[in-house]
Amino acid sequence: MRSKRRNISIFSISALDLFAAALGAFILIVLVLFPYYQKGGTDQSFEELEELVRKRRLVASSTQSEVSQIRAIQAEIRLLDKQYRTTQEEMSEVENRLREVQRQTAEIEIPDPPPLPRPDPEPIPEPDPVQEPPRSQNEGVEFSILGLATDKKEVVVVVDMSGSMKAHRRNVERALNEILDVLKPDNRFAIIGYRGGPSYDSFPRNERFTAADEPTVQQARNFVSGLSRRFGGGTPTQAAMIRALNMRPEVVILMSDGAPDDGRPGDIIANVSNRNRGRAEIHTVAIGNYTQDKALTVFLQELANRNRGDFVGRAR
Repeated sequence: MRSKRRNISIFSISALDLFAAALGAFILIVLVLFPYYQKGGTDQSFEELEELVRKRRLVASSTQSEVSQIRAIQAEIRLLDKQYRTTQEEMSEVENRLREVQRQTAEIEIPDPPPLPRPDPEPIPEPDPVQEPPRSQNEGVEFSILGLATDKKEVVVVVDMSGSMKAHRRNVERALNEILDVLKPDNRFAIIGYRGGPSYDSFPRNERFTAADEPTVQQARNFVSGLSRRFGGGTPTQAAMIRALNMRPEVVILMSDGAPDDGRPGDIIANVSNRNRGRAEIHTVAIGNYTQDKALTVFLQELANRNRGDFVGRAR
């Protein structure tokens, strides 16, 4: 018996339904995930990478610029350091030249100004009594003060007016007045007070010798009484001694309570002695408690010994 043929259907209605359902599910999934496609796409990541590279290039360029500035600053610092060293060397050379000029200036002798013409005095009739004979110009002791003796006529008293002398103002005034007491009319004198700066107070003001007559001596006493009110500052003894020697005196009396501060004592002694060349006697007076000040004592003793003078101390 012959069997019946079957009609085989490859695609059934059920298979079509399955395919349709799968396609619909795929479409639904695509529709759901489509908004996230742009956010996670490669285009945006590439743009961010380019932006990051650009920023890093800017940072590298800025860093390179800062490094260039630092190198420029370093070069400027090296140049300034070189200029500073050059200036320092030039200043050292200028200081050496200045010291040499000061040394040469100390050796320059300033000539005395020409004397002012004086009118001829009217003749004075000689008194009847016989006058005392004049004193010898070359023999004997002209005057003696504080243990200092001389037969010379022209005297310059150089007085230390530094701040430390305030403690000895009475002593200084008494010593100066004692010098004025022993001067006679045929003596000629001047007083030079000195202090830091240097600055000076002088009698007479023109720093010329004046006769020791009674009115002039009284004016000098008034000058001495006000001298201590102007004490102050340092002790530029070298400058004051050179100023006194420029007057070409016969005698210089230096009164001080401290070692000089305008040079080394040994150099000052040499400079003053070389400038004096033995022309004037230089006597020195130590004021105050000089026995406790070895530097002052040695300086004043040596200065007097080198210039035919004497040294004395005046404690009170």
